Amino acid sequence: MADADVLIDFCESGDLEVLALVVRHVGPLCVLATILDEVRMLEAEDCTRLGIQIVEATTEQQVRATSIEARASFNDRVCLVVCRDEGWTCVTNDRALQGLCRSQGVPVRFGLGLLVDLAATRAISRSRAEGVARRIQASNPLHINHRVIARFLKALDQSVRT
Repeated sequence: MADADVLIDFCESGDLEVLALVVRHVGPLCVLATILDEVRMLEAEDCTRLGIQIVEATTEQQVRATSIEARASFNDRVCLVVCRDEGWTCVTNDRALQGLCRSQGVPVRFGLGLLVDLAATRAISRSRAEGVARRIQASNPLHINHRVIARFLKALDQSVRT
């Protein structure tokens, strides 16, 4: 399940089609309807075209999310609850949400990790993966800084060698 920051990053990269490739070559990708509402550049029709499933949290899941004490937003806490209930991985760059997920036993994947996964399956070239990552960095330099890109490039190089 992708959170808002990951979807915004891919929207701003100008290469949303990589998300369709994730669905085809890596695994299902979904987003909470309430999180999709936060992403002004992405509409439900785009999600349908890309193969991203839009998920509605139940009232019970939302109630459970309110009882979680954390620095994370309400939508992030709902994301955690749904991922935990469904056994899904949370795809996020948000450190607070990552920590919360890990503390609850929910697997976490960085947004740029999806590009590594695509390159590892040969669904995209190393060059395309790096290009998307650098465009994401250009639009989000505070969170996707030089250290993040250096770690990404190391993981990318390891994935395409194996």
